[in-house]
Amino acid sequence: MTITFFELLNPILNKEIAFLSNQLQISIDEVYQLILDEAERNQAEWYSDRVPDLNYEEPACRLAYLYIVAAANASTFQYVIESNKDLLNYVLGIAKERHELKICAFGAGPGTELMAMAKFFETQKLGISVSVDFQLLDKVKEWASSWYGIREQVNESFKNLYGANRSKWPIIPSGNLLPCDVTDLDQLPYLGSVWGQDIYVLNFLLSEIFNDNPRLRSFLTQVVKFAPTGARFIFIERRGLMWEQRIKNIARESGLTLSPFIESRCDRLVSEEPSNLGQIYDAIQESRKPRLTWNVVYSIGVKQ
Repeated sequence: MTITFFELLNPILNKEIAFLSNQLQISIDEVYQLILDEAERNQAEWYSDRVPDLNYEEPACRLAYLYIVAAANASTFQYVIESNKDLLNYVLGIAKERHELKICAFGAGPGTELMAMAKFFETQKLGISVSVDFQLLDKVKEWASSWYGIREQVNESFKNLYGANRSKWPIIPSGNLLPCDVTDLDQLPYLGSVWGQDIYVLNFLLSEIFNDNPRLRSFLTQVVKFAPTGARFIFIERRGLMWEQRIKNIARESGLTLSPFIESRCDRLVSEEPSNLGQIYDAIQESRKPRLTWNVVYSIGVKQ
């Protein structure tokens, strides 16, 4: 047995759907319809060629994200870590030396990076337990439900695989979701203890902000200023020269040294079976299936 993304998401979705059904006093099937409605709306917004207006404050919208794209986005992050030799050696070197890893992820409230790190370390079989601490910055505070739900399910999965003794687990996850708009420089003074991280992640953040926002560049310039020397900044985005140029703009203003841009695609998520999502998949897969592919460009920035 091993960690898989859809099996992780199954109990989280079931619990959230049952809770929403109870809160709204509607049937489970009606909740599924709300999820499908939000999925349709999200897709239209994502391809609207403007700032996407996404209803992440709404539970059904967050559930649509978890059902459709969470596994694909987690797979992308895991792939980048495993395929970039410098980044892989950096992550494994810190993990083996310190038995810990510190990550700050921007716009990462859903918790996909945690899913990726759980599967990554489980497959690495290091023979040690690594404390993985996440600081997640997202302006949508409502993502706390899925973040803590994913963390709880990761813990439960490792307990089932390795027993109750956490020293035998591949990772011990911890961390916080910090409500923060990363285009608002006024919020920086309240986050002084956040910046001593090993890894900083921007996973499709730029395409959600969409515009070439100078406030985001200023915010990240300050983050880089206080980041430790050698820290890695992982940029994952849609393919296209526009997104590459915006990453270059951030690197130029902040002083990061960027690796070459790598275009990558996945035609089928490795070792993943969407039917493991269970009831929601059985109910709505005829209308909407989870995403099993991705097509991205990525680059790794290094703080000199």
